[in-house]
Amino acid sequence: MREGILEWGAFGLLVAVCLGVAAAGSGYLAQTLFTAALFVLLATGWNVISGFTGYVSFGQVSFFGLGAYVAALAMLHLDAPWYGAAVIATLAGIGLALPLGMIMLRLQGIFFALGMFGLARILQIIASSLEITGGPMGTTVAMAASVNRCAFIMVAVAATVVVATYALTRSRLGLRLMAVRDDSIAAEAAGVNAWSTKVIAFCISAGIGATGGALYVWNVGYLDPGSAFNGTIELQTILMVLAGGIGSVWGPVVGGILISILSTALWAHFPMEQQIVLGALTMLIAIVMPGGILSAVNRLGWLRRKPIWGAGVRALAAAEGYAGPAASPGPPPSILPVGAALSCRSLSKRFGGVAAVNGVSLTVKAGELLAIIGPNGAGKSTLFNLLSGFARPSLGEVHFAGREISGLAPHVLARQGLARTFQTSRLFPTLTVWETVLLASSSLHGSRAVATREAARILAEVDLIDQWADLPDTLPPGRQRLLEIARTLALRPRVLLLDESMAGMSAKEIERVQNALKAAMARGCGIVAIEHVLPAIAPIAARVQVLDFGATIAEGPPALVLRDPVVIEAYMGVEIEEAADDVA
Repeated sequence: MREGILEWGAFGLLVAVCLGVAAAGSGYLAQTLFTAALFVLLATGWNVISGFTGYVSFGQVSFFGLGAYVAALAMLHLDAPWYGAAVIATLAGIGLALPLGMIMLRLQGIFFALGMFGLARILQIIASSLEITGGPMGTTVAMAASVNRCAFIMVAVAATVVVATYALTRSRLGLRLMAVRDDSIAAEAAGVNAWSTKVIAFCISAGIGATGGALYVWNVGYLDPGSAFNGTIELQTILMVLAGGIGSVWGPVVGGILISILSTALWAHFPMEQQIVLGALTMLIAIVMPGGILSAVNRLGWLRRKPIWGAGVRALAAAEGYAGPAASPGPPPSILPVGAALSCRSLSKRFGGVAAVNGVSLTVKAGELLAIIGPNGAGKSTLFNLLSGFARPSLGEVHFAGREISGLAPHVLARQGLARTFQTSRLFPTLTVWETVLLASSSLHGSRAVATREAARILAEVDLIDQWADLPDTLPPGRQRLLEIARTLALRPRVLLLDESMAGMSAKEIERVQNALKAAMARGCGIVAIEHVLPAIAPIAARVQVLDFGATIAEGPPALVLRDPVVIEAYMGVEIEEAADDVA
């Protein structure tokens, strides 16, 4: 709490000083302040899509230039006041970003970055070709009557956007953005619509960039394609975020102030070498200090991001009165669903000439556990991808809760109660244990109070409540697996797909998981579990189905299947015989 007061106190003091300088300072100081605040605004906007969402963009200047031109045209041809022109420009930026994001955000990595770079060049060519924009010679507009007034408004807008960005990072959307950045596949499995989340972030980023462009043209009173779509603006924006700390709220503020001052000094004394120096500095920071200035500050314990909605986690768990898995809330036995919860028929998946899954059929009933076993390469994980929507079958159908689901997106299935883990744990490196479970819980529950209460209950149920503020990489492998299971339980699944979830666990952790799974089955959850640690899963499995080379070779009660000579031969080892002895 004290750190938060100091943090916001320092920011408030900075804003107050800047507003005072903007109101009473000289024209030169006001213009310098305007430029610094403008770049803080642009850096904050770039950070939304590239820092919080993980999509590195070389096209923020596209929306800056678009906003500048739309604002100029609104003032010239619609007689709009500067603030009306700024609103129109912001909406224009969002209006372009929405359809563009639906297409561009399906690209990954360098392809997205290059696509955005191309957008800036296209818009520059269009601006140079149209008579209404003034062509390559540009156009003039009515500029602000006072540079001091312009600087004052720019500082106020930049400060407002920084506060709004902080609020974003503390929200459900901010949690989803960071999850998508860390691992979009795991986010989908937690019920997050990764694509729409990225589009929203892209629109926010574009709107901020367009606002900056509108205020820029009001400040200078002149606009041409070269200045509107200047690559130096893009370079400086990226450098500011990298220097301050990408993916943080305060990084763009720190970097924006420092780099804008440096850039102004370079332009005044070495105008021809400015871009060379800035480019070299960008590479140096990326190599020497990839986390930016804030990474060094964070190591001292300052300005660290606090877990979202994390106040009173232990108190929430205590309020639930948790007393073990058997006490977990769920429907009474009289209303437990009956019949098949999940089934597939003749399911196949081919990759070229290879059949990873070949005509597999299975059924899991509500409240039972079906174990899927088989040697490595048998097609078990591919089968899970088909069942959970992460892959489309070449042949066959999947039915969940009485309807065919092939083609439904993973996040839709997760929200409807078909949850899964992964063979290799897919956790979110920058999200805490609490936030990992909260992400799934908030995907299911619209109420913040319900989402936090459920997340706390589940952490207590799986004995991770004491590590709620830790990052996943600080946990031992067994506890990381436990955390992934907790994330699936937060979706209150009707069917749970566990992919080798007990690998690396201690005997105590396995017992904890077994109790949690029994509690889930008591609530009517059907479970399909791939497991190589056979003694861990066989005692609680109702049936076992064995895959080899993508096809089912045996199916039935564990005691019979695990002693089947065909199954033993497929495993080529004694572990399966030991598991059979444990069941017996």
